[in-house]
Amino acid sequence: MNHCQLSEGFSIKEKLIARVSFLGMVISGSMGIGLSDPLFTVPYLLISLYGVLGIIQRHIVCPRCPHLHEHGDCLQLSPKLSRWLVKKPKGPTFSPWEKIVFLLIFFLIPVYPLYWLIDRHLFLSIFIFFTACWYGGQFFYFCKRCRVRGCPFNRAGMVMHKECSAPLDVKLEHYPEHSRNLMNMRPPT
Repeated sequence: MNHCQLSEGFSIKEKLIARVSFLGMVISGSMGIGLSDPLFTVPYLLISLYGVLGIIQRHIVCPRCPHLHEHGDCLQLSPKLSRWLVKKPKGPTFSPWEKIVFLLIFFLIPVYPLYWLIDRHLFLSIFIFFTACWYGGQFFYFCKRCRVRGCPFNRAGMVMHKECSAPLDVKLEHYPEHSRNLMNMRPPT
């Protein structure tokens, strides 16, 4: 795939890496917390699973995702399940509260378990491995090719501008009607 092209979908390999690394992070974090203090596993599972599925996927990111609504694909879940979670698309802009909640969840998922994992070296190592895979994959690979323009982590415009000579300030005025045309812009050759 051309690194200057935005993603129109995800390969099986990309989906497996994203899903396995996320589940590995949550499972290893939960197990490490559970061995030390099972009561604190519940908040972590709420933050990780409900925070991602119930808040981020249902209300914040996926309703704005052209991958799901235009290309019929989803990185984290099956498209059928994602469409069941997401009732209707939203415009491209995140509200200030949505940005705060989004960033808070993505900060707490890797940080919350560290207190309990610090003395459990095996679980800490596994957790760090899966966390590095998931966040590294997101920031250094998926966020560079993402079509969710309003996401605070989206780096597609910056990467496209620097590496591909594409416009930096492409804005989706009328989501989703015009997003396909705007986001499929190719750099001049």
